[in-house]
Amino acid sequence: MQGALLPDWIGATVALLILIAFTYTQFRHIGLALAAALAPLPGYGVAIALHMPSQPLAYLCGFFVALVLSSEIEARICDGVSARAASKQTAEMSFPILVWPIALTVCAPAVLLFVANDFSPLAFSLAVGLCGASALIVVPAALRFLPYGEEFIARANRLREKRERWLDGLAFVVQPRWGWSVGGIALIFAILGFSGGENSGAEWPFASPAASPMLAALFAIFAYVTTRNMRRAAAFLLAVAVLACLTFWICGRIAFDAGSLPLAIALASGPALIVAGQATAFARAGDNVAVATLRSLEQLATPVAFFCLAGVPVLCIFGAFGAAMLIASGGIAALVVFPALTTAIYDLLPPRVSLDAYRVR
Repeated sequence: MQGALLPDWIGATVALLILIAFTYTQFRHIGLALAAALAPLPGYGVAIALHMPSQPLAYLCGFFVALVLSSEIEARICDGVSARAASKQTAEMSFPILVWPIALTVCAPAVLLFVANDFSPLAFSLAVGLCGASALIVVPAALRFLPYGEEFIARANRLREKRERWLDGLAFVVQPRWGWSVGGIALIFAILGFSGGENSGAEWPFASPAASPMLAALFAIFAYVTTRNMRRAAAFLLAVAVLACLTFWICGRIAFDAGSLPLAIALASGPALIVAGQATAFARAGDNVAVATLRSLEQLATPVAFFCLAGVPVLCIFGAFGAAMLIASGGIAALVVFPALTTAIYDLLPPRVSLDAYRVR
């Protein structure tokens, strides 16, 4: 990438060490850390062998998938499930949710192919698909064979309790008054970002005007397919709109590779899409809106936070400062903006309740 701080092989080595360090900080288990950090590597190696661009954003897509899978498997093991059963259950329950963010990051760069008749984004899409598929296959296969002693389980449970106390600070997003407040703040940031981009003289950051509506339609389709819920889909699209306006502002101040821009936006919005899909799964299981949102944050906040913390320095090493800012903003969008907007939309447009729901059984 342009503006890389280190030579390619040194930068790649340092980036891998950073990912391993952050995953070890999360899991405190060297096997889990290596599996999560290196799971996209086979797919990335195939992409390089096929002469595809060595795009760190593609690797980070696979890394995020690996981090979510590893976190879920670890939680099940700490609850007393065997490693083999935990891997199988996680694969069955998480694959239907994780496949849509991967598909979104694969399809978003391809929009430029159809609009500008430029085949370079197709290589990005294929590299993302290889890294995501590699993570989906490697993590469940590797984690079932790792040893998990009583000391690890006790340490993991202590860490989870500490992080749950930290996660209590996110509970405000399910309160309507805070939902409206955060929604208003997000609107202000969107306006400031759009105005800042216009004042800087930057062009709208896509190959052609036709790319914007096509990308918007793509995000809308994936939002609805993931959630099958108009309110959560609308909250996700509003969160993505804020990210797009911030991208406009970033492009006015930092050089951004136009070919990787849709991939960066899709990757930054991926955490919010997974949170939306997980909340929908909990709602279908019978939870109300607030409980479903809180349970999805409880399950996904830790991997989302560590993904952003690890992704920002990795992208900075490769000189992708704009993408690093987008990844950090995407974490805030997933953990605060999207849940708050969901709460506000449900408060504004509550779902209909039939008379049978009030019938005493």
